Amino acid sequence: MTFISNMITIIRNGYSSRSEYIIYKVSHTNTPAKLFQVLNIMRKIGVIRAFSYMESNDPKKKKSSCIIYLKYDSVGVSVMDTVFLISKPSRRVYLSAAALWQPQSTVGFLVLSTTQGILTIGEARQLNVGGEVLFGIT
Repeated sequence: MTFISNMITIIRNGYSSRSEYIIYKVSHTNTPAKLFQVLNIMRKIGVIRAFSYMESNDPKKKKSSCIIYLKYDSVGVSVMDTVFLISKPSRRVYLSAAALWQPQSTVGFLVLSTTQGILTIGEARQLNVGGEVLFGIT
């Protein structure tokens, strides 16, 4: 899950530099399926506009590219205030299905890794599953 923390940092830096898009290098050891699940959630929430994946043609290059298009409002201010990591390799944070219904201290979205895939906290409540809390977006 360290690739998620790297991607979150690159997206945060892209917003702070007011870039239209960022290019995230994806190694073949990372599972693109999890990357696509996280990016689809961020697109559904409205944090990014779109993303595209470009496969590397050269077999010597082990990295492909993912272009992530950032989203701004009509004034030019980023639609995302903060992104913060919750689970880290040194400290994993889990929420049970019952704990999802308790009031959360953050306003925004929490993203969880569950047995049903990577979901937002609202989707996890509907499916009544708990899991590891990956990151939050406000």
